[in-house]
Amino acid sequence: MNLTNIQNQFSDHAETYVQSPCFATGESLDKMIELLQEPEINRALDVATGGGHTAMRLCSISDCVVAGDVTVSMLKAAREFMTDNNANNVSCCQHDAHMLPFPKQTFDLVTCRIAPHHFTDVLGFLEEVVRVSRLGAAVGIIDSCTPIQLSAARYINAFERLRDTSHNHSYSCSEWKGLFYEAGLKVEYMQQFRKTLNFQAYCDRKSISGLRRTQLKVMLFQAPEAALKYLNPRNINGELVFDLQEMCVVGRPIVG
Repeated sequence: MNLTNIQNQFSDHAETYVQSPCFATGESLDKMIELLQEPEINRALDVATGGGHTAMRLCSISDCVVAGDVTVSMLKAAREFMTDNNANNVSCCQHDAHMLPFPKQTFDLVTCRIAPHHFTDVLGFLEEVVRVSRLGAAVGIIDSCTPIQLSAARYINAFERLRDTSHNHSYSCSEWKGLFYEAGLKVEYMQQFRKTLNFQAYCDRKSISGLRRTQLKVMLFQAPEAALKYLNPRNINGELVFDLQEMCVVGRPIVG
């Protein structure tokens, strides 16, 4: 993972991510939390917590929550957000998602939301998740996803990377199933969700320059057919909006 690039990108916009509605809420987040609720969850880990929104939700279903992130300023912003919302059973830890600083079989639940597309080794990350998960633990991942068509996937990843140089790669749902299997996780649930984004807010969150915004607009409207159908750029009430897709996958370590 290009840690310096990621830390620079998120250090400059930490509070923006805490306040962003598309990170604070979401149909996919609600569904994941619903699926992860179990009678007894003692310890939960949220990897790459960002603004702390997922960790905040975990506080209601787990006795103890660890919110981890590689960027110190993000952790500070997340901690302040969670403290302001009376989350008293959460602690914060700076760490790289590829090297989780916890012993084997520590957690009953591990989550990671809207972050793996920044990771350079998603399989390695998932293997670390399996290592720190107890037998029978649940693993919930939400991330941006791409179509199965390779050309469309490449185009959408290029679009995302133009806006955010710390973006590495978004995978298709099929690829995520393969990654889970390779890491030793059995998929119990997978669903794709459409997320409609306001183009101006999408750019503002990263302080994108005027020239770069123009380039992104060109990519939206001149996309090849499969990518154009996926991105679906359009004007609503005078505002440019477009779609990205998210997938939610829940699984458990394979025993034996």
